[in-house]
Amino acid sequence: MKYACAILSVAAVLLGPLMFGLTSGFTGQTIDTMGNSVTTANGTPIEIGDYDHLWVFHSSGESSLFGSLVNIGAMFGAFIGGPLIDRFGRKWCLIGTSPCFILCYLWQALAHTSWQLLFERVLVGIVVGVESVAAPTYIGEASPTKIRGMLGAANQLAVTIGILLAYALGMAFRTSANSVDPNATSQTFCNWRDVSWIYLIPSGLLGLLVFFVPESPRWLAEHKGLEAAKKVLLRLHGTDENDPDVAVELKAYEVTVEAQKAKSGMTQKERFNDAMSGLRKYWIQVVIGVVLQICQQLSGINAVIFYQTTIFQAAGISNKETMAIVTMAVQVVVTFIACCIMDLAGRRVLLVIGATGMCISAWMLGLFFYLQDVTGLTNVGWLALASAFCYIAFFSIGVGAIPWLIMSEIFPNEVRGNAAAIATAVNWLFSFIVTMCLDAYRKAITYQGVFWSFGFICLVMIFFVIFFIPETKGKSFEQIEAEFDKKYHRKHAAKVEKTSASESSPTTSVEV
Repeated sequence: MKYACAILSVAAVLLGPLMFGLTSGFTGQTIDTMGNSVTTANGTPIEIGDYDHLWVFHSSGESSLFGSLVNIGAMFGAFIGGPLIDRFGRKWCLIGTSPCFILCYLWQALAHTSWQLLFERVLVGIVVGVESVAAPTYIGEASPTKIRGMLGAANQLAVTIGILLAYALGMAFRTSANSVDPNATSQTFCNWRDVSWIYLIPSGLLGLLVFFVPESPRWLAEHKGLEAAKKVLLRLHGTDENDPDVAVELKAYEVTVEAQKAKSGMTQKERFNDAMSGLRKYWIQVVIGVVLQICQQLSGINAVIFYQTTIFQAAGISNKETMAIVTMAVQVVVTFIACCIMDLAGRRVLLVIGATGMCISAWMLGLFFYLQDVTGLTNVGWLALASAFCYIAFFSIGVGAIPWLIMSEIFPNEVRGNAAAIATAVNWLFSFIVTMCLDAYRKAITYQGVFWSFGFICLVMIFFVIFFIPETKGKSFEQIEAEFDKKYHRKHAAKVEKTSASESSPTTSVEV
């Protein structure tokens, strides 16, 4: 199999996004137990017992902080992740997250006070932030052009699988917690300490498996020289130097090596100024990456997940655990489909389709709440259910997966680490803002107002994609950079190969 090494390397790296998903999904099944807020289907509280000290949060504020502090930690982790992956390499930064994940979840399994758990949540957020910069960058750089879309979208697939697995583990490890409440059973509470112990397994496998994958060839070209990059590139492609795909990339690496030689004598201050100059030079790519990450968080996916209990209850489904599993299963299936068609349909097409479907679905959800609240209709639960599932499906096929892929494709090698850090940190910042403000926003403008406003944001996103985002399917990084240079009249020092990597005809060099 031609690309076997690249596929296996990415598969190992996907344990990083899997840990991202496991961390994000941890609270879904556990937070009610941790805060002693488990209730029956009709809302009657069920008092927890003293087993294994599972009740640690004594206010709703502490519970909310535990859920949201990971975003703050991840924002900081993303900021430091960019410089780290540029200095130490994508591979070794991912390996470094493995013992950090192990320590965090060991701490979580043994912690007995709220402040210990809240501090741990910040720390694991920092680790997730570093991972969320390193993994997409590595995947984009290690993936051959022809399958870069599929492997890049697999990053989001691993995240959704991680969240689904977190929910499944939360349902599997149940206990009565020695409760004397007559409504308590052996399935009432989640033994989140046992779940934390299980998390040590993928945490360890991450470092073990990534140890055997090659470093990103683009990072090697910049830091270890052309020969080191060439060996890894041939290994990832499973071919020789005569392959046209490899020839195009090797030519780009030569430019990278020359650029690095010019910077070899720089001081730290000069390197910092050079990094800032690069970000200013490629400002449009940075803005596109940042705006896509903001759109992902402001698209309304958090509102659909946050209010899924209300939506499902309107459709006659009251089991919260069932709701969570079904919702995430839909995301996993549709994200897998997106991976399969990413290199066929293209990024722009899927983004427009996804944002359009989300826009309509969000407005339909708003219509449901309007009909329920204003007209008093009670037999339209099917509308809420159908709209929610359509929304999740369209999110998964476009806005969920593609911003991370686009980010790894449009940022030039000169600024990739720093630009990815900025875009990822902004994603986490807006995730925190939405998480903390969503309920207050809902109280201010009603359910229908929330979903109609998110629908409007999806509409704006459609036009943003159409007018500002180029199609990157089947193009080398150098071709993508050349398109931006031409459109925004930037001078490009190197001659850029214009022939697609998928073509075998002679290449032509064009001055941009």
